[in-house]
Amino acid sequence: MRRSFFSLLASLVVGSAFGESPEPPKVRITTWNLEWFPNGSAHDATPEAQAQRIAAAADVLRPLNPDIILLQEVRDYEASARLGEAIAPGMYHVAICSAFKEPFQSGFGKQQVAILSKYQAQAAWAERWKLMSGVDPPRGFAFAWFKIGKDDIGVYSVHLKSNLITHGDRETETAKNIQKREIAITQLLAHVHDVVSTTMPTIKGIVVAGDFNTNHDQSMFAAERTLNSLADAGYANGFEGSPLSDRVTHLGLTAFQTPPLTSYLRRV
Repeated sequence: MRRSFFSLLASLVVGSAFGESPEPPKVRITTWNLEWFPNGSAHDATPEAQAQRIAAAADVLRPLNPDIILLQEVRDYEASARLGEAIAPGMYHVAICSAFKEPFQSGFGKQQVAILSKYQAQAAWAERWKLMSGVDPPRGFAFAWFKIGKDDIGVYSVHLKSNLITHGDRETETAKNIQKREIAITQLLAHVHDVVSTTMPTIKGIVVAGDFNTNHDQSMFAAERTLNSLADAGYANGFEGSPLSDRVTHLGLTAFQTPPLTSYLRRV
């Protein structure tokens, strides 16, 4: 059976750091899984094909005019920078692009996470998920701290474990995929508590967005705790109340259909 790739474009506008002022500054944040960007697959595309994909993605993002762009499945820093320049020359900075190595292979993976922004980051870094209770989630997160006006905001770009099953018992492998997502979110919440809140106390707002590979609309995820853990920690679903048709906001740059994404906002 052909695998379904997760690729979404979603935008949300939030009050900067969820400030107390009657008219807090607005920040437009867009997140998109670009699917093996800019190659379009795990194999290297020609320079011409890569340039076409970069231009196509830029054409979608430009009218949205996002202040911060969270990317998933981007090849590297260079691809992120080229996309920023294609959207608006000199406008976007690559705050961070991860460089996670591919397990069981040599070299870096081609599905990194990145954060682009009109603002210079106060700090930014990427971290792999850690082995926990024998569970080893793939990839990791990218984090950036921005000062916007008088407010500070922390932003995470995440790409959690997919639902791809290539071998083994389907029920067993599905349970493993779910557990990897749950472990990843547990680590992210610990990072907010132990690192962000402790060493960057001026940050009063947190946005977690990206490709979660899970939702509350399908029975197969009914018992999964990934999104519930975020809600229990005080995060609000940026798409709460929106029908599924409104959450699938843009198809990827390939021919595959795409499922829903969730963004979470939290005031800390």
